Amino acid sequence: MNKGKFALFSMLEITYWAFHASFVAYASAYLISRGVSNTAMSLLISGFMLCAFAGSMIFGRICDRLQSNKRVFIPCMLAAYALMFAIYAFGDRLPVLAVCYPLLGLVFQPQGANADAWVLSAYDHDQKMFGRVRSMPSLFYAVIGMVMGRLISRFGYRMMLFGGTLFMALCVISAAALPDARAVSAPSRAMKAGDVRRLFCSRPYRMLVILLFLIGLSIAPINNLKIVVLENVGGNVSHIGVDSFVSALTQVPFIAMAGLLMMIPLRARFVSMALLPLGMILLVRFASSPAMVFAGSFLANVGFGILLPTMRDVTERYVDGDLRNLGHNLSDAVYNSFSSVISLMYAGAVADRFGVSAMLTLCAVIAVIPAVLSMKKLES
Repeated sequence: MNKGKFALFSMLEITYWAFHASFVAYASAYLISRGVSNTAMSLLISGFMLCAFAGSMIFGRICDRLQSNKRVFIPCMLAAYALMFAIYAFGDRLPVLAVCYPLLGLVFQPQGANADAWVLSAYDHDQKMFGRVRSMPSLFYAVIGMVMGRLISRFGYRMMLFGGTLFMALCVISAAALPDARAVSAPSRAMKAGDVRRLFCSRPYRMLVILLFLIGLSIAPINNLKIVVLENVGGNVSHIGVDSFVSALTQVPFIAMAGLLMMIPLRARFVSMALLPLGMILLVRFASSPAMVFAGSFLANVGFGILLPTMRDVTERYVDGDLRNLGHNLSDAVYNSFSSVISLMYAGAVADRFGVSAMLTLCAVIAVIPAVLSMKKLES
C-alpha cells in the first residue's frame, strides 16, 4: 500500500466532511437564528437538495466524460467556499439566500460521491481499501461536529467561518496533490436514453435506487430540521454537535468493515438499512429528551454504516464502467437530494401548522414502505 496516497485520500475525505461539519451542518440553525422561519428554511433546504440532485447528474456525467474527478472536484470546492461567505453575510436576506443556498447544494453536495468514486478508482474498486479510507471521515466528523457545536454555543456562529476556511484549504491542497482517477474507455457522445437503460438494466441497482429514495424520503425532515426536533424536546444548538458525534461515530466500525459487510447477502443488507431508520423515527417520535433523539440517531447510523458500502458495492458490481461516476452520483442524489426535495416541501409547513409530532408520524408511515419492499427477493 502506498502510504502517501492513502494519507492524501484520507485527508481529502476527512476535510471534505469536516467542511460539512463546520459549516453546512450548522447553516440551517444559523439561518433560523437570523429570523428565517421553519417553512422558509424547509424551502431553502429543498432548493439546496434540488440543485444537489441536478449537480449530481451534471458533475457525475462530466467526470465520466472527462475521465477525471480532480478537474471537477477542485473548482466546485472553491465555489462552495465563496458561497459560504455569501450565506453567512446575508443570512437575513431571503432573496440572496434563495440564490446562494441552492447554489451551495449544486457545487458542494455532489462532491462527496465524486470523492468516493475517486478513491474506488485509485484502489481498483477494492471495497476493503475504500472502507479504510472512508471510515476515517466519520470519526473526524463526529469530533469536529461536537466541538463546533460547543464553540458556536460559546463564541457564536462566526466560528463556522473559521472552521470552514481551515478545512477547505486543507481539502483543496490534498486534492491538488493527488493523482487523478484512472481512465476507462470514455464515452465520446452526450448521454442518451440507451445509457439510462444500461444504468437501470440490473434489478439490484434498480431496487437500491428505489429503497434509497424511500428511506431518504422518511428521514430527510429529521436530518435537515434536527434543530427543530431537538428544541421540541428541550435541546439547543449545542445538542446538534452531540447528535453529530453520536451519528458519525456509530458509522465508523461499519464503514471500516466494508469488505466484511460485502460477505452478507445483499437482501439482508437491504432489509437492515431499511428497518433501522424506521426504528430511529419511532424513537424520535416518542422522545421526551435529547438523549432519546441521540439513541435514534445511533440506530439510523448503524443503518447508514451498512447503506453506504452497499451503495458503492452495488454500483461497482452492476453498473457499466463508463457510467459508474453517474451511478454513484445518482444513488447519492436520490438518497440525499431528490427525496429531500419532496419531503422538505411539506415537512416545515406540517411542523409549523400541526407540530413536530405530526411531521414525525408522517415520516414513520413512509418508512414502513421501504421496510416491506426490502424483503422482496432479488434477481440480477
